[in-house]
Amino acid sequence: MAPRSTPATVLHTQRSESDRFLPEGPRPVTIDGRSALAWVNIQTKADARTGVIHARFWDTGELRTYPQARRPGFLLPTTRPNTFFVGREKEVGLLDLASNSFTPLATIPDQNPRTIINDGEVVPGGKAIVFGTKDVRFAAPIADLYLFTVDDCQISVLAPEQTCSNGKVFARDRDGLALYDIDTPKRNVVRYRLDVAARKVFEPKVVVDVKCIDGFPDGMIGAGDGSVVIAFYNPAPVATGRAVRFNLTTGEAMEEWTTPGSPRVTCPLVLNLDGRVRLVLTTATEGMPAELRERCPEAGNHFIADTAIARAPASEFVRIP
Repeated sequence: MAPRSTPATVLHTQRSESDRFLPEGPRPVTIDGRSALAWVNIQTKADARTGVIHARFWDTGELRTYPQARRPGFLLPTTRPNTFFVGREKEVGLLDLASNSFTPLATIPDQNPRTIINDGEVVPGGKAIVFGTKDVRFAAPIADLYLFTVDDCQISVLAPEQTCSNGKVFARDRDGLALYDIDTPKRNVVRYRLDVAARKVFEPKVVVDVKCIDGFPDGMIGAGDGSVVIAFYNPAPVATGRAVRFNLTTGEAMEEWTTPGSPRVTCPLVLNLDGRVRLVLTTATEGMPAELRERCPEAGNHFIADTAIARAPASEFVRIP
């Protein structure tokens, strides 16, 4: 039986073409005591070396922007008010929203000009972050998967030879802490065992194979019930995008959502909103030819949809000393 399919609707229309280029990593955040949706626009055009962090408030729709001197790959909420943990280019650090000032905490041990930080996630407990890098040409396994630990600001390589390190999800079971990870060109989800104290991953195993789905797996988020939602970035000349929820035990598709008018879906977010469990999807125009852009009027916008997920997982925060 085919999984239930739900068309998503536009939640937020971007103000400019540059804002549509590469939005990713939506997060529920609190700024000045108000609930908001925040995301990164990794870069504003193909040759840009800068990016922007955005926040849209749920109560009024107010939009705030925080231009960044370097390309931001991800943002994470922290226990410090009005402060994000941000990965950008080759460094991770803290962004003070009041002043839009960035304090670097560590730099990755990689000077290759073709690699930049991409996606990241908080390890349960908030004292570590797993993040990855990508080859900006999407061509070679020159990127890495990293661990950053908060208390000592140390970075270690967990897994080398990735091309585009994307979605990460954590889960605990009787065998310990599992890390579910996407290296986009491989078109699968790999489960590792993560030992934070030893600073290593082991026992890699493919648990979800998505080669039968059009497009490339990009961002991923846990649904809190042994399933994950994966966004699919489809570079083909099509006008509709897709996100799919998979059972991590069986690898089977459980539910899907479509984004009419926007085929390049970058990241999902599952959250409680207005008493329901909703799915937010970011999309992009990156690399889209002009003729396809004309066919895809919603490309780069954010979408929202209802879900069959029973309860949204609680948000993790980076715990700043």
